[in-house]
Amino acid sequence: MSDFDPKSDWIDWLTGIAGFLGMNKVKIRWKLMTWRDSWQHSKQKAANTVEEVRYKHKVCPHCGTLQDERRKTCLNCGKLLMPHWLEVLKRVGIGLPQVQSVSSLLTLTMILIYIRMVFFQGPSGVLAFDQDTLIRFGAHAREFTEDGQFWRISTAMFLHAGLMHIAFNLFALMQVGPMVEQIFGKGRMLFLYMVTGIIGNIASEMWISHGLAIGASGAIMGLIGVAAGWGQKDGTPMGQGIRDQMVKWLVYTVMFGFFIGADNAAHLAGFASGALFGYFYKPRWGDWGTHTFLYKVETGIGILLAAATVFLVFFPPA
Repeated sequence: MSDFDPKSDWIDWLTGIAGFLGMNKVKIRWKLMTWRDSWQHSKQKAANTVEEVRYKHKVCPHCGTLQDERRKTCLNCGKLLMPHWLEVLKRVGIGLPQVQSVSSLLTLTMILIYIRMVFFQGPSGVLAFDQDTLIRFGAHAREFTEDGQFWRISTAMFLHAGLMHIAFNLFALMQVGPMVEQIFGKGRMLFLYMVTGIIGNIASEMWISHGLAIGASGAIMGLIGVAAGWGQKDGTPMGQGIRDQMVKWLVYTVMFGFFIGADNAAHLAGFASGALFGYFYKPRWGDWGTHTFLYKVETGIGILLAAATVFLVFFPPA
């Protein structure tokens, strides 16, 4: 045992013991070698991470150019660089939410509204809200708009009936929202979200004569329609694949809505209006890029509609 080298002979030693105990030596050796290789890979990865964290220079996330740690903007593309401490967190593997994403901001806003409604109703509102709470914060119904409360057509998009309702909608928003942002830009995505959602609720107003209408699904179906319309116009295999996937979402949503009695009027109108926008709009890398006057106007309209709507939800008119 005096010649035992733990770095090189421990697998043979343990394999020999396993064989003496009647175990399958080949199988035991294979498992031990797999564990050893995995451990060595983990050690090397940890060492590389430490070395990367200690690295003082920055790398531009937009073009990949190496930068001095003191620079604020990229020498190559001119875009803003992350602060050094944020880059260190990213190297460690701690990813902070992309607050610049409109989809993330909308998601956070609806979560905060949900929490605000829970505080208003009490513990019973964690899983589901009663009708009085929903009406108080801006649920939409024909009798309210006929009474002059037209703001409910917009505020209803930020309300949800319960935990499962908001979970499904936010999951869908985070799937399709970033894609629309990437194709058309953040400002236009917010504009399309608000406009198609309002169109969906107007259709609901005209179609459904009774009951409350709430939820972001009309606006989300609008974004799904935008992606489908763009995919149809794009015509490439990627665009057609996106179009087909979005149409499947529409079919599943309408079928599910039919069985649970959801507001399919808002779903269909949101999708149809979004599809028209997506088909006729050009992507942000086209002639109607993110620096045009029209894009800036749409961004301003989207921000104004969203800000006014959120204000009316948090501070409902008496």
